[in-house]
Amino acid sequence: MERIADKLIVLACCAGPLALVGTSRASVCMMLLAMTCSFLAELLPARVSVAPAAACCLVALALPEGSVFTALAAYDLARSSPALSTLAALPVFAAGWSGALAPGAVVSSLLVCASAAALSLRADRALADRAGNLRYADELRERELVLEARNRELLDAQDYEVRLATLSERARIARDIHDNVGHLLTRAVVQTEALRVVHAGEPVEGDLEAVGSTVREALDEVRTSVHDLRDDASDLSVQVRAVVERACEGTSLTPLVEVEAGEVPAAVASCLLAVVREAVSNVLRHSGAAHVSVQLAEHPGLWRLTVADDGAPVARDEVSGASRGFDGPGMGLASMEERVRALGGTFRAGPSEDGGWVVFASVPRRAEEGGAS
Repeated sequence: MERIADKLIVLACCAGPLALVGTSRASVCMMLLAMTCSFLAELLPARVSVAPAAACCLVALALPEGSVFTALAAYDLARSSPALSTLAALPVFAAGWSGALAPGAVVSSLLVCASAAALSLRADRALADRAGNLRYADELRERELVLEARNRELLDAQDYEVRLATLSERARIARDIHDNVGHLLTRAVVQTEALRVVHAGEPVEGDLEAVGSTVREALDEVRTSVHDLRDDASDLSVQVRAVVERACEGTSLTPLVEVEAGEVPAAVASCLLAVVREAVSNVLRHSGAAHVSVQLAEHPGLWRLTVADDGAPVARDEVSGASRGFDGPGMGLASMEERVRALGGTFRAGPSEDGGWVVFASVPRRAEEGGAS
């Protein structure tokens, strides 16, 4: 659009030399030809866009009175090279030499040609600067997106570390309460019952029974608190990531963990964690893979676990079982399958279509009731 506007300006400037020459059939034909060649140059590829301008200059040699419109050709010739724009001045000089153009028309036509070439160079620089600005803006946007992605990863990693530390602390508190306070209260219950038996039939027996009941109630409350803390400490997403990261730490295996699961019953969590631990262990020992993907998703009717790698598609667990002296499949696959099927789930393991090895396990939601009971 910018070049079209420039050419309209050049065409308007050609009216000055045309007024000195006067309108004739040759000048009108040359004007139409120059306009056609000029706008045709905008449609052709850059490597051949000078052809219409060169043809216009050749025709202008045959129609000297119309050479005042070669400024449009000068504009297109300057796009390829500023030196080529001087070709548009040749028909003007030829027309002035033959007397077809007055000296004033020759001078004004040359000025318009020079102005057209200058406009063309200015448009080239403006378009180049605009394209450079757009590239720079795209690069800045790309860097911004990369930084945003890294910030999200850092925030996720920070949240993960905080969550892991919180759950570890809760687990430690639960162990301390169970090992210390729980044992002391249990001993208090036993001692109270022993004193009640010793003082059976005495007035103090009723008081000892009340104390024993209170201590037992306190023990039940402590047990409930310990179980609640342990339930909070069993965040499956954190535990799966921790298991995979610990297994891959110090190795060349790159893990990719995607966990989308909410609260999971203890039985289901124990089963899935065992499958993840054994599957990743097999990848490290037998696959020679560079990457392992662990995906755990929660659906309305089941939990789905997939562990895939890009190693050699061999029956690696069978090899591991044979190497340890067992007949048939290795104990790892059998153990994983037994755990999953004990919860009514489905288990498969084998080579993938794209190469590598895939372990798949699904546990139905009804296992939640079994785990809760």
